[in-house]
Amino acid sequence: MAMLELLLKNQLSAPKKLEFKNEILARVQGRNPEALNTEINFYKTELLPYFIKLSQQNPVFSVTEQLRLLVGVWTPIWSTISFHESLPKRIQDQCFQIFQQDGYCASVARYLLGKESSLSHNFQSKLPAYDFMVIQKYEVQNGKWYLQNIDRFQAFTNREIPLTLESVYNWFTHVINTKVKPNASKALNLENLEINHVNEFKKTYLVTYQVFEHLYIDNDLRLVKTQTDTSHLPSYTIAVRRQ
Repeated sequence: MAMLELLLKNQLSAPKKLEFKNEILARVQGRNPEALNTEINFYKTELLPYFIKLSQQNPVFSVTEQLRLLVGVWTPIWSTISFHESLPKRIQDQCFQIFQQDGYCASVARYLLGKESSLSHNFQSKLPAYDFMVIQKYEVQNGKWYLQNIDRFQAFTNREIPLTLESVYNWFTHVINTKVKPNASKALNLENLEINHVNEFKKTYLVTYQVFEHLYIDNDLRLVKTQTDTSHLPSYTIAVRRQ
């Protein structure tokens, strides 16, 4: 409570704002993702005061003005989005969010199959990496952010070759130009989904977010609140700019 009172007491000077930004990043960087309930509790007990204070100091409240800051490539370094739990182990530094000026965006992440402790290192090293991309459309409607999932793509790749910013952007651009735009009216086919998460993908595909809000956004940091349905708890994400 003392920390909360301190954070809410006064307006932040520029050096103090930078200090709080660095502090919230320090609390999540290098943190191993836990079960969703644990991460939600971590948000409530450790991160909430920083979210509140930084949201009060948001330098760009206008959604239209936020557009110019959003375009680029970001990495979500911490999140309470439940979908992340439905897939194998995510590689934190190989996760990307891409926002283009044409309204297309994507969330891309690499997952390592077979990271169970019971499997030998030699066996694990022979398994492929699983790269997953959700394509989305975003825009501003009536002064609010609009975000909808429109398709998903996957690839099994050599885990020894990292997923880089360049390779992710090339994959994203290729998919948008050759598959998404030419087939915008076609329905998603889940018949060839190789891993057993079809029901989760069905729930994720074509989701329109009821809430997509930047509680704080500047040139290098985003604190994001999302909610797919009013019956669900909101999710919170901390993202840092990669490009």
